[in-house]
Amino acid sequence: MATLLGKFFGDTPKTSETPQAFTIKIDPVKFALSVKPRGTVYEQLEALKQKLTKLSSNVENNLMLSIRASTKGNVELASSAFKFDEAYIRKGKFEVEYLTLAYSSFQNLAQEDLKAIKYARMILKDLERLAQLALNIADKAEYVKFANTQELHKDEYGLKPMGDITAEMIKKSVESYVSGNSKHASETLVMMNEIQALYDAAVAKIKSSVTDQNIVNLTGILSIVEHVKAAADISCSIASNFC
Repeated sequence: MATLLGKFFGDTPKTSETPQAFTIKIDPVKFALSVKPRGTVYEQLEALKQKLTKLSSNVENNLMLSIRASTKGNVELASSAFKFDEAYIRKGKFEVEYLTLAYSSFQNLAQEDLKAIKYARMILKDLERLAQLALNIADKAEYVKFANTQELHKDEYGLKPMGDITAEMIKKSVESYVSGNSKHASETLVMMNEIQALYDAAVAKIKSSVTDQNIVNLTGILSIVEHVKAAADISCSIASNFC
């Protein structure tokens, strides 16, 4: 049976090398979890919001880094996006997940506080999706070619402004939860109009210029455009809860 399974799935690697999936270095004891809030519940939730804000900021930065890497065809820069994700984003996701799970499951908090934690967990899941979109974009750096790679912050499909606006949308959507200011949420939804216009123009340009000779390259560029648009959509989804 073992031989048969080996044929299907491949034999177990004969190496002691640590799999990449387990290289994250975190000491959960330092999260200071407890069955009762340490200090007031307000202080506990404020600390959680600060960590969520930091995670959001790191996701925004990596999204912009990945877009720049792909539009410039810079594989080294794209690689740094994966390193940044491992060093900061994965650790941030790990910590926020533990905090929200422990607070909601073991501390017997009031309904209003549980609602706040529920929103934090929802945002965490969306930030995880956004972080993956950034890595998907970075993956394309080696396989796409843009015309204006030497011109700083320029590309022929408007991806730089799309990325900048989307990053701001992510920031505002999370801030609308953290600060309780619905204005940030409303502004996020309005900014989607700019994204839609840039997206429509980019897609139209790609479709109008595609040939059998450039279809592979333009498919990769279209993928990046779609990923940035998806990130903006997720931002709106977050913001819609706090209008």
